[in-house]
Amino acid sequence: MKKGVLYTIGASVILVICFIAFVLPSSLSRTAQQQEGLVFGKYNGKKISYEYGSDFTEFLSQYAQMLRNQGQEITSSNQYTIYSYAFNSTVVKYAQEEALKNAGYEVPQDSINLQLKNYFKDSDGKFSMKAYKQADPSYIENLTKSIKESLYTGRYYDDCFGTTFGKKTIFGLKSPKAETEFLDSFGQEKRAFKMVTFDTANYPQEEQLKYGKANPDKFTKYDMSIITVDDKDTANKVISRITKGQITFEDAIAEYSDKNYSDSDGKLTNNSQYQIENILKDKENLSAVTALAKDETSAAIETLMGWSIFKNKGDATKPDFSNEDTLKDVQNYISIYETSIIEDYFADIAKNFIKDAKASDLDSAAANYENAVVEDLAAFPLNYGSSPIFEKMDTSKIKVLATADKNEDFLKQAFSLKLNDYSDPIIIGGDVVVLKYVETPVEVAEATEESDETAEAEEIAEEAAPSDYSSQLVQFDQATTQDVVFQSPKLENNFISVYFDNFMNTSN
Repeated sequence: MKKGVLYTIGASVILVICFIAFVLPSSLSRTAQQQEGLVFGKYNGKKISYEYGSDFTEFLSQYAQMLRNQGQEITSSNQYTIYSYAFNSTVVKYAQEEALKNAGYEVPQDSINLQLKNYFKDSDGKFSMKAYKQADPSYIENLTKSIKESLYTGRYYDDCFGTTFGKKTIFGLKSPKAETEFLDSFGQEKRAFKMVTFDTANYPQEEQLKYGKANPDKFTKYDMSIITVDDKDTANKVISRITKGQITFEDAIAEYSDKNYSDSDGKLTNNSQYQIENILKDKENLSAVTALAKDETSAAIETLMGWSIFKNKGDATKPDFSNEDTLKDVQNYISIYETSIIEDYFADIAKNFIKDAKASDLDSAAANYENAVVEDLAAFPLNYGSSPIFEKMDTSKIKVLATADKNEDFLKQAFSLKLNDYSDPIIIGGDVVVLKYVETPVEVAEATEESDETAEAEEIAEEAAPSDYSSQLVQFDQATTQDVVFQSPKLENNFISVYFDNFMNTSN
């Protein structure tokens, strides 16, 4: 909503409806026990709370009414979105109010009166003093307050983002002619490519086997039980009780363990050496676990989710690389932790392909590579991040291009190549691709060249209606402003935890 919230006489009625529609049993019971409503956060010390009359709740009522006006009901699936919008709007409002206060701005009474007149008109559409005097004083008071608030935050919006007066835009940042000309010229150069993709999902099993045999210790499995608790003091207490014979390791599992890394009986589930190493806070502690003798218990060791105590239940099992489960373990490890090995393997294949393609041609060379897929990329401009102001690369039909608009290596190579030249291998979307620049901007222009008469007509039309990027730039400015506010150290944002604790966790 552009200029804040303008509340009407029905706002309080809508507010009551919203409370009935939104409040779930868990939040009702919690709120009833509190003197204040749920506090979702603070901005510069000012609470963003869910209680009658608060800014947050009034934004809730407005968004709920908007949804109902669109013929939708408030459901569990859209409730989170409404609460999120209300929270965001409250944060932005408080930031705006702080800026206005620091600037010393006050809404002129004349401005309030001018707006107020619109609510008391006769049948001819003119201000009626009679209608004004007959109105309920509380209605006028609430309406005046709402108008004042709307004009107050509206001043911030107008100053920062501009407003229209007749056909002119006043206030806000202006877009000079040079900027418009730059934006008009930006992205005019388009390039078309042929792209060859090497799918890294086809990493050969023999290469996986080679890696496994070169690193057998990583895939050695250990027969371990594990106890995991929140803090070191509790872990040491458990070790002390076990050492003194006050409790067995197995009973301690049942009494103390969070079982973050084990099954219900405390057996370590992911028990390959590399999996054990990856749950340790300090990798140097790996030897303290793997060197345990049978039935020996470790000291308290910090893991990623607390502090753990390991007990060796039996001998370690060396990997059998003829076993299918072992090969899957190797595949899992490489695909998660050693993706560069896969990428380097296919990058080397891509380099050989480039040599062959330069010696013959792209299609002939690709036919000799089983894993090579050739695609034609329609001409597109350099548009990092796919700005909506300019034409975008079509990524809808080629999965590997899903992240291409933000892949710097892809874009740099694509727009620095000479005509008919090949790029180096590029890692994108987990795969390896090679580009060949096949069409110049001149060729693109010639392919779409129109008659001189049409071009002249277009030029006249452009002069009559100059480019206007104002609406898009204002949207960018608004989004950036909100991003800045939400990164401010003044904001204490507990929205997600408070919402899920009170509206999703029905067990409490």
